[in-house]
Amino acid sequence: MTTPTLRLTPIETGWLRTDWGVLCKGRDGEARIPVAAWLIDHPQGRVLFDTGMHKDVQHDPSRMGAGAPYFKAEIPPGHDLGFLLRQEGVAPEHVDYVVVSHLHFDHCGGLAEVPDARLVVQRREWDAGKSSKLVDDGVFIPADYRLGHDVVELDGYHDLFGDGRVVCVPTPGHSPGHQSLRVELDSGPVLLTADCAYCGFMLDEDLMQTVVFDEAEFLASRRLLKKLRNEGCQLLFGHDPEQWESLRQAAGR
Repeated sequence: MTTPTLRLTPIETGWLRTDWGVLCKGRDGEARIPVAAWLIDHPQGRVLFDTGMHKDVQHDPSRMGAGAPYFKAEIPPGHDLGFLLRQEGVAPEHVDYVVVSHLHFDHCGGLAEVPDARLVVQRREWDAGKSSKLVDDGVFIPADYRLGHDVVELDGYHDLFGDGRVVCVPTPGHSPGHQSLRVELDSGPVLLTADCAYCGFMLDEDLMQTVVFDEAEFLASRRLLKKLRNEGCQLLFGHDPEQWESLRQAAGR
């Protein structure tokens, strides 16, 4: 029996301008990085991995929380997540699941655009999102994620459809309950790394990212990425402008 095709579509939700030194140690100079969401069409349902920034960040930097002093957001007028989904032929209400890598502003800010989806998040991350200290410090912004979604709290690896084709992979360290997503395409497996590795060069050069909640866990998660890559899994990084441009060209955009 032929296995139904699974499709992965990158969605460009906006860009952030900053300095490379804000993102990692050992680099400086101006950086302009993509903020991605990923649409996965599986025979049993439609999945988003991350949702980008809230549409108001461009005129209301407070929506970036602790990131506001360091980033300038670029979102074309009207290009909220709902608009971008409709461009892909998907009604926002027809998204079944949103797998959130973590609860930072540039990964869960578009959740309001998909109110009917089930939110899939690691329990450690969801609990951290309730921490009064982390909220007061602007690490997490409850207005982005405390929106009444049906929440599925995970404790580790999770096979979303039970067929091994869309699997949540815990990669903590950048945040308490950060997770990546392994997707089994016809061409082979890919791992959506989110912020376990912003860019390929940071992984290759072992550059430490500046925003790290737990360094030991972060380094262990980085080792997992390298192991998976050595086993033939393609890594799709969270904010890599060079890789993103290649993906755009491959998609004819």
